[in-house]
Amino acid sequence: MYMSAQKVSTVKLSSTYYKVDFRLLDKPRAKPKPLQFVNVWIPLVDEVPMSISDYEDCEDKLSIIVKVVGEGTRALVEGSGYYGVKGFYGNGINVEDYDSVLFVAGGVGIAPLPLLVKRCLEANCKVDVVWGVRSGDMLFNVKSIAPGVNEVYVATEDCSIGYCGLASELASSLIQKYPGRWSAIVAVGPKPMLRALCENLGDRDVYVSLEAIVKCGLGACGSCTLKPYPKLLCRDGPVFKCGEIIDHLKPP
Repeated sequence: MYMSAQKVSTVKLSSTYYKVDFRLLDKPRAKPKPLQFVNVWIPLVDEVPMSISDYEDCEDKLSIIVKVVGEGTRALVEGSGYYGVKGFYGNGINVEDYDSVLFVAGGVGIAPLPLLVKRCLEANCKVDVVWGVRSGDMLFNVKSIAPGVNEVYVATEDCSIGYCGLASELASSLIQKYPGRWSAIVAVGPKPMLRALCENLGDRDVYVSLEAIVKCGLGACGSCTLKPYPKLLCRDGPVFKCGEIIDHLKPP
């Protein structure tokens, strides 16, 4: 069932990313967990799954971070008025068992960070960030959307800012340099980045958040099956430990 939502603002964060805020007109049943997601219905255009970037309980304000990649995401950024929101979907992640988290993001994988930081601060857990993008103009000030974050390390593939290379490489080097600093690693991004982290970091507490086409969001349609496993992203994920999903990350 959709919750009615009114779009209240759009802020351009960088050359590539936008933050879009909605006010939910229907009260959610529960607060969202970090790395849960919603389906946003754009009337007469499309319905798209989006990570929950942030949620303010007192105002029922839902935030998402959008990269324009097609008609649906363009309509989210450029449109106005009222939308439908389904969710909150997925199991998310519980941070209460950890005192320090390294969040590794590739590209728009930075989107779930604000809510993760908020819930970690409530649990007295510190969050450091590694964020990798293709070019420096895609970056923005992470602390502007997640002011409670601790250290931020950036990697650019065009070598214009920060580490020259991939987020997975930078994260692996930091974990080697500072053994034992983080009690959990949480990674969101493209499959090659997630696969590299899972292969490099072994049996640590490494959680990866996956992407798939989500239609019903209830586990009924099978559109988000994570082959070769009998798992559904909407019901069983989107967050998994590496060992639970490693074969899905392998190239076809």
